[in-house]
Amino acid sequence: MGEEVPKKRNRNLLKQFYGIRKEESVDKTTDINSDQFNTDIYMKEMLGKKHLDELLGYQTTLLKDIRRLDSEMQTLVYENYNRFISATDTIRRMKDDFRQMEDQMEAVITNMDSISTFSSDISVNLSDSRQKITKLSSVHSLLTKLQTLFELPTLLRKAIQMEAYPQAVKYYTQAAAILSQYEHVNSFDGIRSDCEETVKTLTDALKKCLEDKNAKAQQVLETTDLLLELKVSTEEIILLFLQTSHHILQENIDQVGNPPEDQDILEFIDTTAYPFLGSVSLTIDTFKRAFKENPNVTLEQSVLDEHLSEFAYNHFSLYFGHIQDRFATEARQPDNAMLVRGLDRFYRRIQPVHELLPSASLDRIACEIVTNTIRNRIQFYSETLNTHFTETLGDVKQALLVSKPAQFEGQESLAEITSTLKASLVGKLKLVLVNVKEFVNPDVTFSTKPYFRGPFCVHDVRQSLVMRYLEQVINTVASLPEGVPPSLLLVTARLSLDFQTTTISFLAQLVSDMFPADKTALPEQLSPTVQELTTLAHDTVSKILTRYVHVKGVSVSQMIHTSVKTRDWLSAVEPRNVRAAMKRVVEELTELDTQIGGLFEEGIVKATNSDSSRRALSHGGRASSKYKYTPSDTESSLLNKLFSDQVEIFGEIQFTKLSILTGIIKIGLKAFLESVRLRTFGKFGLQQIQVDVYYLREYLWRFVEEERLLNFLLEEVVSSAMDRCVEPVTMEPSVIMLLTEPS
Repeated sequence: MGEEVPKKRNRNLLKQFYGIRKEESVDKTTDINSDQFNTDIYMKEMLGKKHLDELLGYQTTLLKDIRRLDSEMQTLVYENYNRFISATDTIRRMKDDFRQMEDQMEAVITNMDSISTFSSDISVNLSDSRQKITKLSSVHSLLTKLQTLFELPTLLRKAIQMEAYPQAVKYYTQAAAILSQYEHVNSFDGIRSDCEETVKTLTDALKKCLEDKNAKAQQVLETTDLLLELKVSTEEIILLFLQTSHHILQENIDQVGNPPEDQDILEFIDTTAYPFLGSVSLTIDTFKRAFKENPNVTLEQSVLDEHLSEFAYNHFSLYFGHIQDRFATEARQPDNAMLVRGLDRFYRRIQPVHELLPSASLDRIACEIVTNTIRNRIQFYSETLNTHFTETLGDVKQALLVSKPAQFEGQESLAEITSTLKASLVGKLKLVLVNVKEFVNPDVTFSTKPYFRGPFCVHDVRQSLVMRYLEQVINTVASLPEGVPPSLLLVTARLSLDFQTTTISFLAQLVSDMFPADKTALPEQLSPTVQELTTLAHDTVSKILTRYVHVKGVSVSQMIHTSVKTRDWLSAVEPRNVRAAMKRVVEELTELDTQIGGLFEEGIVKATNSDSSRRALSHGGRASSKYKYTPSDTESSLLNKLFSDQVEIFGEIQFTKLSILTGIIKIGLKAFLESVRLRTFGKFGLQQIQVDVYYLREYLWRFVEEERLLNFLLEEVVSSAMDRCVEPVTMEPSVIMLLTEPS
């Protein structure tokens, strides 16, 4: 029992060391591998659970395990025998070495005690001499410093001659306090005077270094620091620095203002304009490091910022002026892609400088230059479009007069010419929009800026370019000069009508798709709006058609008036056919019907009794062969005029073929009526008027909107002729029909 207690304690300590937790209370008395194994309990359990055969077999197994474990133990002993021997020898040697070390440590302790004793004795014996040595050392140090002070002017001059300016400043700053403290001593005052003269020379030399345009940034920083250490005014140093930088930047600006003539815009930005940006960036960075980030500078940051901002503003104003002049010239060159790349490159080059000096708003100013240049480009494109329109309109005029230009070759009808004209105008505008689209490509830096994209898409492209161009086209065709071919009026009227119905809205939608902009960028009113342009186009169509009707009406009127004026109606012979002038009138109106019908819709004919009205002149009233002229007929005619509808000769023209032809016919027949009223007719003269009127009626009814109106005007002509006839005897209707039948 006495041996088992230490073993158990040791076992518990080992378990504690290796972190083996104590297992929960489990009965391990029957576990042969457990330290709680109990042979008696285990045997009782085995005898109670197993048969004899099983016990014999288990006995055999235990014997084999015992032999195996004995064999393994022997093997372990044999394998580790040499190690055990070596460990034993090592432990034995360590014991011997520790004994020697203990002896040596005792000897060292003895020696240290002896040294301490000797040191104490020496300190006591030399205490008086140490104080004298310390005093002498202080005197020696002071004499050395005085010698240095006396040699200071010479040292300063040598350092200046060797251009060792930092060393010279170091010499002076170390001695300046002493010289100032003892300036009342004559010898020190003389040294101070010599040093100040030399320092003045040093300061001048440093200022010259600061004025050197070829000095590196690091040299400028070192020179600035040295001048500050010499107590030179910060304002004076800043002035010197900025003056030197001004000379450098002015050379760059002059170069920008006078570039080589053969440089394209990209070469101009890279080789001529960029050196200024590099120089000004270096100047700003050096200024910040030399003054704003220097702890020796006593000026407030706001004052420093004011100096730098004013300097930058003065030079960038000149620089941006030259840049804008160059871009203004470039904006009128044909190569749009080169201009876009040049603007983008310029804007990119400004960004690093803007980051160095955000307070100067260089980014916004650069964007304004870009915007102004693009507006100049838009103006150039507007002029190009207007020139193209003028030239194309001239080609149309030439095609309508004599020979056709190439683009109108082979086109006979006005509809084909109008279609070609519209396609040319719209196609040219689309081509311009494709070029302008390059300014808002995603790879262009400034295109993503909200203060650029919104105004550009809305004001510059939509309003200034497209809507103003359409307005210019409409106003131009509305004010064509006198003497243009009447067919040109028809073409421009059809063009304006197409603008009103489809072209304006189509182009407005096209611009919105190609140049989308945030709705917040759209002002409440865009002038001109699509509705305003549509209304303007409608009014222009009406104005042109009214002018066309007037021109062609006057032409027909002149034909009729001339034919009435040049004939002797009193002595006229019996009519045998329709006069040639009336046939020419019908031919003219037939040709107009073809031209106008190719451009405008037919129109609506007002319903009338066509058969009865068409024969009114031949079978009714005054057309009867039995009609005898009496004064009562004049009174009857006046009463009919009084109660009949008033005919508006110069009324509003609708955008249809029948309305246009009706307007022309009304003017012609009104002229016919007035010409008849100025003449005196004989019997056969009246009958000739009857034949002419019947012929006109038979051919003109298909050209008017309302036959009743045509009948009224023709009846007025016959009535006026009868009123002016000396022998009002009318012709038989059958004879009139026979004479007017086509041969």
